[in-house]
Amino acid sequence: MAVTSVSSPRPAGAPLPVAPEAAEPPPFRLPGEHFAAALLWLGAGAGGLVLVAPDLAQGNLFEPRVLATTHAFTLGVITTSIFGALYQLFPVTMGATVKSVRLGHATFWTLQLGIVLLVAGFWLQRGWLEGAGWLALAVALGGLASNLVSQRRRATQGRIIGGYVAGAHAALGTAMFVAFARIGETLGWWHVDRLSVIASHYHLAALGFASLTVVGVGSRMLPMFLVAHGYPEWPLRWIGPVAGTGMAAFVTGQLGKLAPLVWTGALLMAAAAVLHLYLVFGYFRTRNRRRLDPGLAHMATAFCSLGIVVPAGIALLAWPGGFNPRGWAAYGLIGVLGWLVLMIVGVYYRILPFLTWLHVFGPRMGEPDLPTVADLTRPAWGWVSLGCMVSGVLVLAPAVALGAAPAARAGAVVYALGVGLVLAQAARVLALRRRA
Repeated sequence: MAVTSVSSPRPAGAPLPVAPEAAEPPPFRLPGEHFAAALLWLGAGAGGLVLVAPDLAQGNLFEPRVLATTHAFTLGVITTSIFGALYQLFPVTMGATVKSVRLGHATFWTLQLGIVLLVAGFWLQRGWLEGAGWLALAVALGGLASNLVSQRRRATQGRIIGGYVAGAHAALGTAMFVAFARIGETLGWWHVDRLSVIASHYHLAALGFASLTVVGVGSRMLPMFLVAHGYPEWPLRWIGPVAGTGMAAFVTGQLGKLAPLVWTGALLMAAAAVLHLYLVFGYFRTRNRRRLDPGLAHMATAFCSLGIVVPAGIALLAWPGGFNPRGWAAYGLIGVLGWLVLMIVGVYYRILPFLTWLHVFGPRMGEPDLPTVADLTRPAWGWVSLGCMVSGVLVLAPAVALGAAPAARAGAVVYALGVGLVLAQAARVLALRRRA
């Protein structure tokens, strides 16, 4: 690749706002190993999706390979990405840093061990592997909470981010508790209602953990990415409490078989999502960066997917024929692949080149002929990956809802092609780093 010289060595478009009281972030290796692992899980999840697409089209939500692939995305991609991003975010936006870098590395490897054991346990139908994976994940969550999340109390600013992150991790802990009930049934310890447990677990993880993290982190990142000013901030005061109350009511109603509580919780969760969309609309409406790059386009499309998820969930809850397994499978696909994974991919397109530039070329700032951040990526690959991933979901989700297995597999293949381009882009950045 031809490297262009720049008159100013400063990287344009820094993705994270830096607080005046910013603390020293941990070494690049700590968040970097999380991002690398998440990208590997993204490839594994895409491959698994191609294999299980026909099962999804048949409504086999409890098929072991479906559960394994689901957790490759939710734990391997989403959770690992969030953990890594927090190590980079807390110091530069809140002035709070990690207690121990060594513990951070240990937590990372414990997290990966837990994901591998859990995914293998699902795939091989081994309850003891699932239990061992759950235990490792619990240790990893506790490690991150004590090593980083608890540091929010020392924050010099950006406390609302810390509040959302703390609430999100509380939801993740509750989701893991609910998952333990399901694993206990697999081991023959007790009996639980599968549908209620999975519905509770999914919404605690997807809305409570992942989406609330996006709300908190996005309240600083998105305005910076878009160079937005003058947007309304009041929804931030309401999204967390409304979502938290909704989740509590929904989970209690599901586990207690109390339909009025289920509906109350569902409507409150939907209201929180609508408030989030309104907040994000304000970011985009007041932006100075009018032209979207591939990363921002991925994020914008992810929010469109969230806009589809909300009415789809309410419609499925009111479905006159009762439980619709294919419909719920499509709902989960849009929520995980179209909303959360696409959002994370968009963030990666923005921060990976910047952090790599900062780590590799930052110490050489001022030297002639240094590349720019833009030189580390190929925008065309980003646009094609967006087209493939969005097209894949647009084919896959309706095909699953209609029970069309061949079309579902075709959609999964197109989605996997988009993922392949994301991985190729990341590999290109890594190769440039090694040659530097």
